Amino acid sequence: MFIKSIRLHNIRSYENAEINFPLGSVLLAGDIGSGKSTILLAIEFAIFGAKKGELPAYTLLRHGKKEGQVELRMQIDSKDVIIKRTLKRSNNDIKQEAGYVIMNGLKKEGTAEELRAVVLDLLGYPKDLIKKGKDLIYRYTVYTPQEQMKQILYESKEIRLETLRKVFNIDKYKKIKENSRIVINSLREKKKHFEGFIIDLDYKKSDAEKKNNEILELDNSINEILPKIKEIKYIIGEKRKSINQIEKDISELNSLRKELSVAESSISHKIEQNNRLNDELRRLDIQIEQLNVDIAEKKMDDLNTITQKIGLKENEIEELDVNYNKLIKVIRELEVKIEHCNETAKKMQDLDTCPVCEQNVEQGHKNVIIQREGKKREELARQIEHFMEEESKYEKLKPQLKKEIDSLIKEQNHLNILKLKIENLHEKISSKEEKSGLKDKIKKEIGILNTKKAELFSNMEKYKESEVKYKVVKKEMDELMPQERFLDLEKQKYETEKESIKRFVASLEKEIIEKQKAKEQLAYISQLGNWIDELFVNLMSTMEKHVMVNIHSQFNDLFREWFDLLMQDESLNIRVDEEFTPIIEQDGYETFIENLSGGEKTSVSLSYRLALNKVINDIVVGIKTKDIIMLDEPTDGFSTEQLDNVRNVLDQLGMKQIILVSHESKIESFVQNVIRIHKEDHISATN
Repeated sequence: MFIKSIRLHNIRSYENAEINFPLGSVLLAGDIGSGKSTILLAIEFAIFGAKKGELPAYTLLRHGKKEGQVELRMQIDSKDVIIKRTLKRSNNDIKQEAGYVIMNGLKKEGTAEELRAVVLDLLGYPKDLIKKGKDLIYRYTVYTPQEQMKQILYESKEIRLETLRKVFNIDKYKKIKENSRIVINSLREKKKHFEGFIIDLDYKKSDAEKKNNEILELDNSINEILPKIKEIKYIIGEKRKSINQIEKDISELNSLRKELSVAESSISHKIEQNNRLNDELRRLDIQIEQLNVDIAEKKMDDLNTITQKIGLKENEIEELDVNYNKLIKVIRELEVKIEHCNETAKKMQDLDTCPVCEQNVEQGHKNVIIQREGKKREELARQIEHFMEEESKYEKLKPQLKKEIDSLIKEQNHLNILKLKIENLHEKISSKEEKSGLKDKIKKEIGILNTKKAELFSNMEKYKESEVKYKVVKKEMDELMPQERFLDLEKQKYETEKESIKRFVASLEKEIIEKQKAKEQLAYISQLGNWIDELFVNLMSTMEKHVMVNIHSQFNDLFREWFDLLMQDESLNIRVDEEFTPIIEQDGYETFIENLSGGEKTSVSLSYRLALNKVINDIVVGIKTKDIIMLDEPTDGFSTEQLDNVRNVLDQLGMKQIILVSHESKIESFVQNVIRIHKEDHISATN
């Protein structure tokens, strides 16, 4: 990976700026506070986004601005990558907005966290080393802010070792051991549970054996009672067969009785029906005689003539209404025209200036138009008077026609009533003929039913003794039924007790199987717990120590090599102990880092940082940031001689791109590229 360019818009002291980064060593030169470190922070923001506690959004957005942007262009392997992130102020908070990543021309938009995941994947950072808000690999290999350069040296040894374990990816051994202890404790709890669970296993086996013996005894009792039940059931079965045959005879007898009852009921019903028909026939004779008197010498020929006359009169009234409505409509139209004449005359009387030509209207012209409208009004009034006379004629004619229609309708109603009486007479005559035929039919049916009744009486004599036989056999069977029920209850009692014991035994056997499995699991858990506690945990500790020793040896050599290159002072010797704490000897005596000069302290921290860079890049496989490093004011407090030694450090690093931030002008002489930063009116820019 190496940086190609970065664009800043409203980022801290920058309003609008674009910085291009060549390969090789690049110095960001300028006075203190000119905005050099802002560029490195903007690069970090573009890659990882804002982070609470480390790189908050409010520290990046320029004061007074509502939004800011960073667009970073870099190359990772053969991919041309562009990352754009945006900050936006809302109320009293500053938030990251959605941005995008472009890879070889393909654009992918996403939220701040989604972009971070994409970029981390591009950089090849191991997922188990990347935690929310902490990018330790980037911090200790690519860019460490100036104020954090010496932080790891002054932290407690516990925090330093924990940090280094995470950076070197060996804290997994500690986690494995901690998880192993958790597993061991869990296995111990399971062991106690299983030991308590199987404590009564032998008792359960003995109880199951006793219950199986009880089942055998119950089987013997059931076998003794079965023959008795079989014998009494056979006797009852024979009795039931006899009862079934007798019940068939009784059923036949009851069927005959039912038929007899139905026949008697039918005869009674037919007689009643015949009497009703006689009454109805007498009543019909009286009604027919009366209707013949009512319609004597009456004519129905006039009914159609009257109906036609009514139709003609209704048509006349309908035509009269149509003409009347037309007349009213004409009168209304004439009245509207008169109103229009009045309005025209009034407007002309009040008109002084023509609305079209805007000239004065003479009184003579106005009088001509008013007279013309007056003549129209008089003519229209005469027409209205004529039409109103016609209207009066229509209003007088309509009641006369309605009166004639009412007279015709009364005559029509009288003839309709006469028509109904004639129709009623025909219906009565027809009904009389129908009921006379029904009366003859009923007489024949009564004769047939009487014959059937006699036959039923004869058939019922055959089954008289069946009811007596039924009572005798039924009594015998009723005496046997309690004995059968007693034996069945005894058998059921034994079987119920047997089933209850069998369910209990099944439950016992299931429990015994579970306890037997638990016993086997107990043996396995005990063996597994001993293996983890005595072998696995010790193996992890040994592996961790072995890895840490190798890292410590490599780190110590690099640390001493970088320090000697920077200081070139034989009176100062340096190394790290097993806890990676710097041990400093001056003139053969150990001293504390606090006793060193500013330049010496910076040399220690820079050497520590460069050693971390090398070891991490060697250990962590696949990361894409091995060819770039950013150093923020790495020469703080250096003497002139120490500044000269920085040239050797840069040559020794051998990276594709080295970006330095420094206000030391001497460094310009041994870097390949210089980008000058200046600030004017609180705005940073490049020359």
